[in-house]
Amino acid sequence: MSDRIASKLSEVGEPVKGRVRGNASEERWLPEAYEARKGQIEFIGQASKAIRSNRLLLVSAPCGIGKSLASLLAVLPQLEENKLLICFRTRSQLHIYLKELRALRRDLSAVSFFSKQDMCPLLRKGGLSYFDFLEECRRLKDNCKSSTKPYCKFYWNINRKKKEAEQLALDCARKILAPAEAVRRMARRGFCAYEALKQVLDRVQVFLGTYHYVFNPSVREALLKSFGVSLSNVYLIVDEAHNLPGFSRELLSDRLTQNTLEGAIRETETFNYEALPSVQEYLTVLNDKIFQRAQEALENVKLKQLDPQKVSDMFLEESGVSGFKAAETLHAYGDYVREKRRELGYERIFSYSHRVGEFMENFFTKVGTGYMHLIQRDWRDRIVLELRSFDGREMTDSVLRQARGSILMSGFLSPPKVYRDLTLYDHGDVYLKEFDSPFPPENRLILAADDVSSRFEKRTDKMLEKWKDYIEGISDVNEGNVAVFFTSYGLMHTILPLIKTDRHEIIEQRRTKRGEVMEQLSESVDNVLFGVMGGKFSEGIDYPSNLLTCAVAVGLPYATWTVYQKALIGYFSQQFPRNGRTYAYLTPAILRLIQTCGRVHRSSSDKGCIVILDERVTRPNIKQLLPNYFQKEMKIVRNPTDCAKRIRKFWEKHHKNL
Repeated sequence: MSDRIASKLSEVGEPVKGRVRGNASEERWLPEAYEARKGQIEFIGQASKAIRSNRLLLVSAPCGIGKSLASLLAVLPQLEENKLLICFRTRSQLHIYLKELRALRRDLSAVSFFSKQDMCPLLRKGGLSYFDFLEECRRLKDNCKSSTKPYCKFYWNINRKKKEAEQLALDCARKILAPAEAVRRMARRGFCAYEALKQVLDRVQVFLGTYHYVFNPSVREALLKSFGVSLSNVYLIVDEAHNLPGFSRELLSDRLTQNTLEGAIRETETFNYEALPSVQEYLTVLNDKIFQRAQEALENVKLKQLDPQKVSDMFLEESGVSGFKAAETLHAYGDYVREKRRELGYERIFSYSHRVGEFMENFFTKVGTGYMHLIQRDWRDRIVLELRSFDGREMTDSVLRQARGSILMSGFLSPPKVYRDLTLYDHGDVYLKEFDSPFPPENRLILAADDVSSRFEKRTDKMLEKWKDYIEGISDVNEGNVAVFFTSYGLMHTILPLIKTDRHEIIEQRRTKRGEVMEQLSESVDNVLFGVMGGKFSEGIDYPSNLLTCAVAVGLPYATWTVYQKALIGYFSQQFPRNGRTYAYLTPAILRLIQTCGRVHRSSSDKGCIVILDERVTRPNIKQLLPNYFQKEMKIVRNPTDCAKRIRKFWEKHHKNL
């Protein structure tokens, strides 16, 4: 946005409607009754500057600034013949962008995808694994080409009525429909929405999808081919960017469960093969020498490091071939099994042996300081063999650098330089910006207790009693529903038996449904929700209409101190001298904490309290990692009585102002 337009908008004290023009290349289409929010004009100016100079903006913008709309207002006027790719970690963000794209201008066209399986009109395919689904989809499409049954009638119709399918797909794109609505409309006319929309992507300006469409190399390559452009002709908006470092590490990681290994062993009893004795021998080595021994090795711990070279030597000693050679044989056998399943008409094309071979190839080739090889028990007490990456920049740096311009944003990227370092090798041509909350500070009370701590050595009976007193005191005086989030299920279930309140208690379990909890919170204001930080009720969920008026964080949610966590700190210490512990340990904990605290204030009218029950947030080295407005507004309380008194006064003050 030009400085002149930004200035004009900032001077307007009432809603701006319709179209605002600068020169021909600086048109802005604004939604009806659009009102510029505090910080939004500055966001547009910063983002426009980055986009105009083909650079990258990394911005922390709390809820309420209107960052989704601001990012669109920065990019769309400069789009010209280029494309816009919007990606996010969770699907909830999609509908925000669709709503704003529809409001901005009518001559835009946009396509949004969930996974191919989720968009399949053959609902009976929903029970298959994703890999099985892709194989079955490929077979049904191939059968259409050869007129062989069974085939997919929806894909068949696209080939028979190509022009009609394309016109309908373009109509869906012009209407900027959500994936589910596009599927319904096209299925009623007998077409597969995914395939039809993919065929018109080269005539569409905007694509919206999850991170996989941008940062998974094979998925991105297919998308760009359909889009008809290279990355150099694509602008990127990456939302929920606090998830990007972890997501990119996951893309480079892999895991193998004991269930998959057992499935591969059973597979050898059904499908013969010229090298079957070798296949069975390799699977036996993997089962007996690693998985079975892990049962004993993990008796007192949940996680242990493995040396991939020693594992490979074990294969050499037991079977005469290296681990990688064994992996190649298993992979080849898996290809054979998949082909035989296809020939015999199996619905499930998946091969467990193929999955084992694929994992082992990764396990033995991805080595060095950037990876760690582990054996562990998962939360279901199953043995899992893992390959974990420490560094996801291999997945993110090249994409962000090749794009024509990029905006990475989230409600919390504080401090921004940490997330810059974790996503990019080179820090040149990167703008960093952090905004304060636009919501009235008088509507929130942020408290931190300096007499409690979740440090393990301090978790005495006396400390548990103090936490209990804080929670009960807060529950007594707060007006509205309260949520109390703990650092772990273990801590939650240790403290819960001590707590007595007059409120209806809702306790988060692994199978607790969000909808049921939201319904309960909507029915009364006398609830207390107990959950965990990083759980389903503390992140990625909105509590509209001030359903929640107080969030209590019990402790700082540091990662469990394991051999992996120590190694991650060591790796980051090498990559980012003097910052290893901050990047690998402190910042992720602060992220979870702020995500938890952010559940209370979701609009400018929401009023409520945030209470952090851990003295460590008051320490300078940790406090400086909090958002700026937390640092300015956070008040220290010395005991439960002091805490309850401040909360009571907060609500009394708001009653007087009514």
